[in-house]
Amino acid sequence: MSARHKSPHICCGALFTLLILSICISCSASLDGEIHSDGRTEFTLKSALLPNMERLLTSISSKGGGHIFDAAMLNRNFAAMPGIEASALRSAGRGGLEGSIVVSSLTQFLDSAADTIASKTGGKKFSAIALEHSAAGGSLTIDLNIDNGQELLLLISPDIVDYLSALMAPVATGEVIGRDAYLELVASVYGKAIADEIRGAQFLLNLVFPGSVESVNGGTGKGSHAKFTIPLADLLVLDRPLHYYVRWTPWRS
Repeated sequence: MSARHKSPHICCGALFTLLILSICISCSASLDGEIHSDGRTEFTLKSALLPNMERLLTSISSKGGGHIFDAAMLNRNFAAMPGIEASALRSAGRGGLEGSIVVSSLTQFLDSAADTIASKTGGKKFSAIALEHSAAGGSLTIDLNIDNGQELLLLISPDIVDYLSALMAPVATGEVIGRDAYLELVASVYGKAIADEIRGAQFLLNLVFPGSVESVNGGTGKGSHAKFTIPLADLLVLDRPLHYYVRWTPWRS
């Protein structure tokens, strides 16, 4: 893309965050994404519930002995979004999800996400994540807080919102509570084993960019790769904003 056709704030990050929040009760999850110079982006997801969390969500699920998460419904939701070329998520065991999502147009996805959120928040600006790129390189900024976390929940299936609410997660309830206080609350309601699983769980985000990664905040970078390890409890609570940043430059011949 030439400098004169620069497209600022193309928010493929909205999809990153949507996927993160969609699986942030999974306890063990990774998301790999590859961003191409033409804006096409491919994601691969792998998530699984840890034993105590799986038993808890099974007990509160309305699906009986079936899968806890409805992969077919998530695929329909994603596929219906402008800019999404394909969604091929599938169940992995009773409580896991794995598969891929392909974004053909980041601009269309941004416009769709922004319009949906604006219609439900009275026109509030969507600001969670932004990707800027031009002939000179680009940058990805991820800023998650309790306000935009709740905005993104508006795009997710009701089942996942219900599970997050059942876990009393502030990202769903809007309650302002610290990380330690939240884990104590979970332990008092569901037991120490559940709280310990949440405390130890992490979300891994691995991204490949169309150039050499020059700087990273909140993670590590090497070559065209940037990696982030995000504690699950931080995503559920968001009592402190989470900030991640990557800047890259084109490959030099």
